[in-house]
Amino acid sequence: MLRDAARRILDGETLSAIVQEWNRRGVCTASGGPWRVNSLSSILVQPRLAGLVNDAVEGAAQSFPPIIDLHTHQRLVALHASRRKGPRRATRRYLLTGLLRCWRCGGGLRGMPRSRGADLYVCPGPPHGGCSGTAITADHADEAVLDMVVARVDSDDFAGRVAAYDAPASSHQSDLRNTVSMLAANQRKLEDLADMWASGEISRQEWLSLKRNLGGRADAMAVEVARFERLDALRLLAGTGRAIRANWSTMSVERRRALLATVIDHVVVLQAEPPRQVFRPQRLQLAWMG
Repeated sequence: MLRDAARRILDGETLSAIVQEWNRRGVCTASGGPWRVNSLSSILVQPRLAGLVNDAVEGAAQSFPPIIDLHTHQRLVALHASRRKGPRRATRRYLLTGLLRCWRCGGGLRGMPRSRGADLYVCPGPPHGGCSGTAITADHADEAVLDMVVARVDSDDFAGRVAAYDAPASSHQSDLRNTVSMLAANQRKLEDLADMWASGEISRQEWLSLKRNLGGRADAMAVEVARFERLDALRLLAGTGRAIRANWSTMSVERRRALLATVIDHVVVLQAEPPRQVFRPQRLQLAWMG
């Protein structure tokens, strides 16, 4: 079940959906209680699931056969770290929410359903951080961005960039393993500090000081792990444009968004030119990752 949960999380499914399913089926934790999002999240990043002990990645004595492979463990740790960087976002219906930016004010565009006519992405009004001066048809924007991403991953330029990343492959993998190991160790130290403060072994001031120090290092390592993870994801996408298009209709919105976010940093929606009712893909200015 943990192996299946890991696969589903990496495919874009939420922890909440898995926890609700397990509790509905009567699946209990080791202590006999119900599953919670935090408990499942913590277990999935434990090194022991990959057969690792004593913070070592290579040459470690295995306490039991691994449940997940090392690469899956690394991806889960990177995903867990990235989710700690900011507030949790609610699942959205619109594909490009969070990626689109207004050309005028730089604010993020949001999906807006309409009872008549096509749905839009719009820049919200000033009370919500926008200027309300930009809008674009949602379906047209989704299709145009997909077309550009497919062309991008199949391009010679993209293949060349991936080849450049692959040059120091052995060094890359070694650096990734070391960083993942140190990040996992730091996260456990932070948990130990919280336990020490809760039990009265250290004062609140000592806890905050140590937490600030360890937390800063953990954040820096999380950024580095995310960078390695992005490079691995770019390698997997190179030359897969046809497959992406063939499987697009079967993907969930979350999976589509994750795929786009691997390749795209953001998309600037430029000013509409007359006639405004005509959609022009040139209005979408994509900023690529890497």
